[in-house]
Amino acid sequence: MIGREGRPVTSPPSHRTSASLACIIATALVLGACVMKSTYNKMLAQQQSIEAALRSEMAADQVQIEQLKDGIRVNMSGALLYREGAVELSPAGIAALNKVAPQFAAETYEIDVVGNTDNLPIARAFEARFPTNWELAGERAAIVVRHLQSRGVDPTRMRAISAGEYHPRGSNDTPEGRARNRRTGILLRPR
Repeated sequence: MIGREGRPVTSPPSHRTSASLACIIATALVLGACVMKSTYNKMLAQQQSIEAALRSEMAADQVQIEQLKDGIRVNMSGALLYREGAVELSPAGIAALNKVAPQFAAETYEIDVVGNTDNLPIARAFEARFPTNWELAGERAAIVVRHLQSRGVDPTRMRAISAGEYHPRGSNDTPEGRARNRRTGILLRPR
C-alpha cells in the first residue's frame, strides 16, 4: 500500500509475529538448558567414574578431584607420579594414570595437563636440564601427556602446560605446603 507521500506504508508488527518470536526465544532457552543439563550430567558421571577408579589414591590423599563450572580437575600429587627431583613416572604414577586413561580415551573432552612445582630451586644435578621450575613442571606435564597418548588418548585433545611455582595450593614455607604445590593437574573440559 502506498501512502500520501508516495512511500510504502508498513503495518505495525502483528501480535502473531511477536508471539512467534517469543516462542522461538523460549524454545532456544529450553533447548540450551537441556544441552547444559545434559553436559553437566555427563560430566558428573565422568567425575564419579574417575573417583571410583582412583578411590585408593584419593583415600591416601594423593589425588583430589574437583567439579568445576566448566569441567573436572584431577590433581595428582608429585609424590604419586614422580620420585623426588625426577621427571620419569613412578610405578604408582603409571598405575594411577592407567586407571583413568581408558575413560579419557573414550570421551571427547579437551585435556589440559598442568605441571606445578614448589618454589625451591632446582637441585644442582638437574640445573643443566631444568634451569628453572618452569622447565621441570613443563617436562612433567609432557611426560603425563605422552603416557596418556601411549594408552590411547587422542593427542589432538591434549595440551601440556607449565604453571611452574606460580600457582601454589599451599604455603611454600612448610614441607606440607610444598608437597601440596608439587602436583600435576589434569583438567577435562567439554568441547
